[in-house]
Amino acid sequence: MKGITRIFLVLLLITSLALTLTACGSSDTSNGDVTYKDGTYIGQGEKREFGYEEAEVTIEGGQITNIVLKRMTPEGEEVDYDEWIGEDGRPNLKQFRVDMAEEMIEKQSYDVDAIATATETSNGWKDAVKNALEQAK
Repeated sequence: MKGITRIFLVLLLITSLALTLTACGSSDTSNGDVTYKDGTYIGQGEKREFGYEEAEVTIEGGQITNIVLKRMTPEGEEVDYDEWIGEDGRPNLKQFRVDMAEEMIEKQSYDVDAIATATETSNGWKDAVKNALEQAK
């Protein structure tokens, strides 16, 4: 009886480990298998009361080589980033847009973490890059 109990426990342990490792598997939503057409593409995020985000994405050799992230006014004018340097309760969009673009290029994906103090804008930039990449497929 002890032998059967041991076998059962070993099988239970193996099954548990297999399920755990499967659950920890990668849920990568990056664009590793996607090939993009070369060119420069413009995408926009959702337009809101106070403006929207825009991205200019350059593809060379099927890879993302440059991203310019912009914050736009409701009228479609780019904001003055010197007014968005992390003072007077405003997030530092001047630096955030550069950092986020670099991370997207490095990962070859729009799927990066949002910046905590600029969540809405970060998500808008991600949507804008995603929309630009859809055009490049």
